[in-house]
Amino acid sequence: MTKWNSEHSVEESVGLTLELYSPSMFNLSEFLMVAMAVSLIVAGAHFATADLRVGSPIAPQSSDEVLEVDKWFPLFFCVFGSGVLVVLFFLMKYLIYVIIAGFCLGGTGALFEILYLGLSHYVPGLQRVLCSPRDIPFEAAHLVSGAVAATIVTGFLVMRNEPDGWFFQDLIGAAFLCLIQRSLRLPDMKLASVLLTVMFFFDIFWVFVSLFKKSVMVEVATGGGTGESVPMLLRLPALGDPLGNQRMLGFGDVALPGLLVSFLRRFDILSGRSLKGGYFLPAVIGYTIAMFVTLMALYIMRIGQPALLYLVPGTLGTTLVLAWRRGELQALWKGTPLRPAAERTLDLTCATGGRGPQGVLLEPPRQGPVSAEVRNSPTDCDLERA
Repeated sequence: MTKWNSEHSVEESVGLTLELYSPSMFNLSEFLMVAMAVSLIVAGAHFATADLRVGSPIAPQSSDEVLEVDKWFPLFFCVFGSGVLVVLFFLMKYLIYVIIAGFCLGGTGALFEILYLGLSHYVPGLQRVLCSPRDIPFEAAHLVSGAVAATIVTGFLVMRNEPDGWFFQDLIGAAFLCLIQRSLRLPDMKLASVLLTVMFFFDIFWVFVSLFKKSVMVEVATGGGTGESVPMLLRLPALGDPLGNQRMLGFGDVALPGLLVSFLRRFDILSGRSLKGGYFLPAVIGYTIAMFVTLMALYIMRIGQPALLYLVPGTLGTTLVLAWRRGELQALWKGTPLRPAAERTLDLTCATGGRGPQGVLLEPPRQGPVSAEVRNSPTDCDLERA
């Protein structure tokens, strides 16, 4: 306004038009954010079950690359996470660049690993050894993967505060989230329920309970007035928003439900279940619906929402109710894969002489003496004609 006054005479009139800002509920960005989160959940499950596919290039090369979550993990995660949030809340202006540096280093490693595994498998020519410093082969795939990873991370570092910087941040985040699903594994539904229940209350507490007159979670996620933002977020620009706002989703809102979804995918595969008859697809559908409910709550309340408040019932709740309805809750709770129906029918046939529990004939009687040979486990029966 001061500049305008200096360039124009006092007699000139100026007209101002004011319009009340109101964000749209059905902005395309919301749908894109949901699509990205769901895609990462599914991709993470694909990475997590790579060891069950013969010849998969992304499968862990040894058991040391996979950490099975134990009973102390939920407590540790909650206590450690709370401590980190409080420290960042008070010391954000000193630690924000440490966080960014760690994100860049970890992101380079995650991108490099995924790129190298893919390139060395699908482009065999890049396995050519360029040199061997200290007897460690350095392949062309190493060079290409390192160059691409470094370019993406540099792009994020340079453009992190620009409107288009979200693209590089989301690429790094996707690599992180996929490797987390491959590296962490839930052994059973019991531990999954404990973990998600603990994090359900953790998220609600640190978003809604203002111990320090501000929401700790929201303040930390937005950078605490430093002009920077914590990079452990998925970001998308709000299309058509005159103020240039962005839609954000924390890594934990994908990683934690993703651990459950990955466990369910593994359970379905080992149980010989199809998508329709398993638990993976219902959990993904529940996650998708819960994401839309989260966005609706965000629009109605106009304040930051603890996404796990909606995502945990959408995934964990859906799975528990479905397992109870199917009578399979005990097996899921213990993480014991269900054998295909054909195998269970064969066992019943062996045990009852061809008749089911109500005397129903399961297979035609065989002529001649029949012997039953039990192999591998008490439930594996092999009928042989004598």
